[in-house]
Amino acid sequence: METPISKRTVFTGRILSVRVDTVLTGAGKETTREIIERPDTVAVVALDDNRNILLVKQYRYATGKHTVEIPAGVIDPGETPEQAARRELREETGYDCDILIPVHTYWPAIGYSTERMTIFLARGLKPAPLQGDEERIELLRLPFSDVYEMTRKGKPIFDDAKSAIGVLLAAGVFAGNAGRA
Repeated sequence: METPISKRTVFTGRILSVRVDTVLTGAGKETTREIIERPDTVAVVALDDNRNILLVKQYRYATGKHTVEIPAGVIDPGETPEQAARRELREETGYDCDILIPVHTYWPAIGYSTERMTIFLARGLKPAPLQGDEERIELLRLPFSDVYEMTRKGKPIFDDAKSAIGVLLAAGVFAGNAGRA
């Protein structure tokens, strides 16, 4: 266990802050920890009635390329994870859902970030567009079984962990029917 001695915010931006903490380790050594403070987030594995997964293709500045991902975003102040998941689904895909199941909550960068992400499975999709922010998003529909098999074999169409994790976990929800959600 580590005991904080001091905390100092060294950067505050629009979507994150960086903090440097001085801590005392369990061995009695004083050292520093660099922490990214970021709001919690959500991601949604959305499946339509034809067993297609809805994916979004968008440009990601940090990677310098277009990526394919499951819909995701930040939980706004005052929102529950469920509300944020529905809002992000509507903003990025134009759909809401009748069924929204929380599948897993985890820390995407457990060693240096406060962000926790909750992955949801959405079923019973129905059109319900909601104007999003400045993102330019292309909606893709692919057979879930194909996306699951590619991911399971280590050849996913995504470059990000949340999408691969989401697909694998969603398949697990359909025990006995993995990949045929």
